[in-house]
Amino acid sequence: MTDADFPPFRALDRTLPGVFANLALDEALLIDADQTEAPPVLRTWELPELAVVMGASCRTAEAVQVDRCRAEGVAIARRSSGGGAVLIGPGALNLTVILPIDSAPGRLAVDEVQRWVLGRIAEQLRAYGPEVEVLGSGDLALGGRKCSGSAQRRLKRRFLVHASILYDLPADRIARYLGAPPKRQPAYRSGRAHEAFVTNLPLPREAILQAIRDAWIGPGDLPEAPAVPEALIAELMTAKYTDPAWIQRF
Repeated sequence: MTDADFPPFRALDRTLPGVFANLALDEALLIDADQTEAPPVLRTWELPELAVVMGASCRTAEAVQVDRCRAEGVAIARRSSGGGAVLIGPGALNLTVILPIDSAPGRLAVDEVQRWVLGRIAEQLRAYGPEVEVLGSGDLALGGRKCSGSAQRRLKRRFLVHASILYDLPADRIARYLGAPPKRQPAYRSGRAHEAFVTNLPLPREAILQAIRDAWIGPGDLPEAPAVPEALIAELMTAKYTDPAWIQRF
């Protein structure tokens, strides 16, 4: 698959206030692209405060240390894509890639598409030194330890893959706010606890940002920013992301 197989990207490096609005923005960009058949999107963002984000089907009591999060002011949110619970915040750079479904190889296989997206990013990260590889269904790993996970959402014409790359997030925070490791886990985890399994990528934030950009945007290209669908974000915030019935659905 070459860059010529999909249209030029639009790029957005923007963080909205609070985790709920940022999850709503990701979904709004996907819905808008699907409905209008707009060009691909690359988005990056990073919360200034800690938050736990569950996958769409996570069981809250198993995935999150709920009482501790509430006592210490750590927001608990649920995204619209699959996968497990993650801790994000300062030191965790989030990325979102939105592409036409027919632009990705193996587009009917969810894991294959995630590995393809993360593989492009891993290739660019290796140019900076770390021997990053793709393991599991779409993790970035360094020395057999996870530094990024990914999740996916598909609509009729477009799919979204988003990931969080850890570069300065203390591993003890992960164990403090997430539940025990899930029963369903990649073979390379080998039953390890969060502290022994997760690591930070030893690169500065700007290098990671550049690697993500280089994975999708050609040198010298000046991509336009996508329009931010404000009304759709507001609708999704009310109907889903700030609604306790959605957050605590399982």
